[in-house]
Amino acid sequence: MTTPRIADTFAGRRLHCTAFLPRHEFCGQRVAIIGSGAAAARLLPGIAAEAARVTVFQTEPVWVLPRLPRSGATALRRAPQRLIRWVARVNLRVQVRDAWLRHRLTPDDTAGVAVHDSYYRTLRQPHCTLVTWPIARLVPLGVRTVDGIEHRVDTIVYAEDAGHIVRTVARPGRLHPSAELVKESA
Repeated sequence: MTTPRIADTFAGRRLHCTAFLPRHEFCGQRVAIIGSGAAAARLLPGIAAEAARVTVFQTEPVWVLPRLPRSGATALRRAPQRLIRWVARVNLRVQVRDAWLRHRLTPDDTAGVAVHDSYYRTLRQPHCTLVTWPIARLVPLGVRTVDGIEHRVDTIVYAEDAGHIVRTVARPGRLHPSAELVKESA
């Protein structure tokens, strides 16, 4: 993954999600995770267990489902989109009581589906924050979002989704993009 194309003068440490194993690497630090919901779901619990503060700069939300038994992965890939969206909404509503946080975690359109048991629980911890404002620039002491707020961090972790999206579901009333291609070629 390449660094996002934004103005950059950040003086702290930068890591790619594949360049570390969270084991005492973030003790006492203020950490920013920049990436989509699927990447954040995978990284946040391990980093939050060590860091003093974690700010997730979510580039796009995803549906998050709890882990299923082994045969559940196949069932998840074959289940109707409507059922997947319904289960994901119920999971989000049960785990995230705060309506504003739940709104920011809810995808508007076609979105990926990730599987994780503790992402929502970890995100609700007092030292974890979700930011959905776009990033304006990286500044010497952290990340400035387009709303003008500067979030001070010691380390930025760039995260990517490769391999963490189990499937994609379309917005109700819309076909999944690959279904549209099949329809057009028929």
